[in-house]
Amino acid sequence: MSGPTSPSYTLSNAWDFAEERLALLGAAYDADSIALAQRLGVGAGWRCLEAGAGGGSFARWLCGATAPGGRVLAVDADARHLRDLPGLGGEVAQIDLVAEELPSGAFDFVHTRFVLLHIAQRETVLEKLVGALAPGGILLLEEGDGLGVREEMPGAFGEVWRAFAQSTEAAGANQSWARSLPSALGAHGLIDVEADAQIPMFRGGSPMAHMWSLTWVQVAETLVAQGISREVIAAARAELDDDQRWFYAPPTVRVWARARS
Repeated sequence: MSGPTSPSYTLSNAWDFAEERLALLGAAYDADSIALAQRLGVGAGWRCLEAGAGGGSFARWLCGATAPGGRVLAVDADARHLRDLPGLGGEVAQIDLVAEELPSGAFDFVHTRFVLLHIAQRETVLEKLVGALAPGGILLLEEGDGLGVREEMPGAFGEVWRAFAQSTEAAGANQSWARSLPSALGAHGLIDVEADAQIPMFRGGSPMAHMWSLTWVQVAETLVAQGISREVIAAARAELDDDQRWFYAPPTVRVWARARS
């Protein structure tokens, strides 16, 4: 198993094991995303936009949840893992969220997960997502926040994660941006703004552990360029395989708000 040849923090959908990593990401996070979407009322007939759909697991759920009569548009800069969605009643568009436009005022529900913090022009994309809301539509953003991980995460996993975070920020990510989202959505004119944060705890050998292990494989060359030895990367992966160990992931910040009717 080898990672990409060009050093980059970017978790490319074209990587040989990207589909597996994205499926593990869905397995780790979909349940909470779905529970919140249900709480917000997403259901039959809703028009939904999944921006930065990745592996498409949440978009697949939306296809079932909004039938009959709904619409699900899943967009990604690389839509190779979304090919089955039309067979489920969804639509797919290969769209660069920074450079290209989204349908305006068209959706009852707009969602992203772990997308915006990795885009240097995140404020531009956020404005487009707000603009895609129909009157009364709901925007739900789920983003990671590095709070506590850099300083506190022990072991090889913590050492590798800190280097990974530094590499993403060098490429334009912002590991502390998510905590500013409640104020940002209010500034964009949205109402009924709510937010929460969750620190995921996970066991070695779990889907989340496997997802992080594959992530370290995918970004191995970038980590080495950050000064992390291959031995430390291997040690971090061994920790993640140990079902007697427990870890915590970066906090997930969830913020949702509604467009005025």
